[in-house]
Amino acid sequence: METYVYAFVVGGVLSFIGQLLLVKWSFVRTMTILILLGMVIEVVGWYTSFQSLAHAGVETTLVHMGASCIQAVKTGDFTNVVFFLSFPIAVAWVTAFVCKPRGRME
Repeated sequence: METYVYAFVVGGVLSFIGQLLLVKWSFVRTMTILILLGMVIEVVGWYTSFQSLAHAGVETTLVHMGASCIQAVKTGDFTNVVFFLSFPIAVAWVTAFVCKPRGRME
């Protein structure tokens, strides 16, 4: 039961940080900051303990994507990175194909 609580708390804190960043900066800059945060946490060596504590609370965020990129560079296995980069592109393409744009994003 406490695994769920840790996942909920850590995921909520990361979402809260993302929302605070969105108040000041654009969506792209916020995404970049969260990915870089994951890269820094992985380089420092804290990500494995962070991941073992929070499990899905961190594995479903952009922080995990940044950590996966660094892990791929360390091990030479780029399959996770290809998935993490190709899946959002595919979803964006299908969304753009199916939905009618209504205006310009700013």
